[in-house]
Amino acid sequence: MESSSKRLYFLDLFRGAFVLIMVEGHTFRALLDSSVQEAAVYRYHELLLHNLPGPAFLFASGAAFSLATLAYWESYRKWSPRLRARLLRWLSLLVLGYMLHLTYFSLRRTLSESTADQFAYLLSMDILQCIALSLLFLQLLVILLPSREWFFRATVAATLGISLATPWIWKTSAQLPYWMGTQVSAHWGSVFPLFPYAGFQFAGAVWGYLYVKARERNAEDQFLEQSLRFSIWLCFVSLAATLLPVSAIQDDFWRTGPTFFFLRVGLLGGLMVGFRRVESRILPYSSAIVLLGQQSLLVYAAHLVLLYGSAFNPDTHLRALLGHAQPLMHTAIVWLLLLGAMLAVCWLWTRWKKGHPWRARGIRWGLWGYLTYVFVSG
Repeated sequence: MESSSKRLYFLDLFRGAFVLIMVEGHTFRALLDSSVQEAAVYRYHELLLHNLPGPAFLFASGAAFSLATLAYWESYRKWSPRLRARLLRWLSLLVLGYMLHLTYFSLRRTLSESTADQFAYLLSMDILQCIALSLLFLQLLVILLPSREWFFRATVAATLGISLATPWIWKTSAQLPYWMGTQVSAHWGSVFPLFPYAGFQFAGAVWGYLYVKARERNAEDQFLEQSLRFSIWLCFVSLAATLLPVSAIQDDFWRTGPTFFFLRVGLLGGLMVGFRRVESRILPYSSAIVLLGQQSLLVYAAHLVLLYGSAFNPDTHLRALLGHAQPLMHTAIVWLLLLGAMLAVCWLWTRWKKGHPWRARGIRWGLWGYLTYVFVSG
């Protein structure tokens, strides 16, 4: 495996660890018997543990954005091959996100047969849409702002502004039509609306910016120590703030509360530092987690299609085949088998890309072309 000087594997470890939690949470949510899901232990698992993967992927995406952008700042400030490739990746991310929300894998049926609820679901925000749109906003800041320092100030301001404005945005967006409101709040079923979740992406961009600046000064260890102290302080202050009285508009702690937002930012910042600290020691023994982190998008799309189905396979998925009343042990076994399948797919795809890069690219674009043809002609 390459040295971390060539690739920052702690980001892959960070993402890979949360891929494990994501697949576990979705498997249990899809298949576990409702009587078990009603237990207090499961509810706290949902609120405290399964509430972290989405923000973690956003935080890591923001950090990766800063790491990549600051290294080639001028290339990303104007039209260039790097910027073109970046925008194409984000466009494919956005299209894939909305594709997973299709009720019918047919443009004609989608336009003529979809109900208002189905259109609202199609336009609702999930993690891929949130990542892609937040990255586009960060890219606009790079193009419009005069320097890297102004980019840093703007991302700090955006993080604070989004977290503090979320309760008011959610309240006022209830009056918007669904095709606008789905972007900013969860009133129409959005799981990852831009408020508050884009804030995690901007927080990650702030962390990534500071990390890059520290490496440029050969002060990485000092930064990691300061970052860990700040993360612990942020968690402590956030927990203490829960004891203070708040206005009625801010009392939704778990969804719109700024204190829960900053608590999670503190946890994620601390975990990022932790993975960087142990990277060199655990890297030889964690190739599977690194692989899951590197192919987190593939795992995300594939495991959702296998678990819940999609417009392409509405009746042939694990929830339809196994039912959604499985006991705990059976569900845990399915989770482990699903993880094994995801690892096998990631390993095969990675080997194919390394050994046959042009064929892999052809397969990817060929698949996109085939799906587009089926959707438009269906």
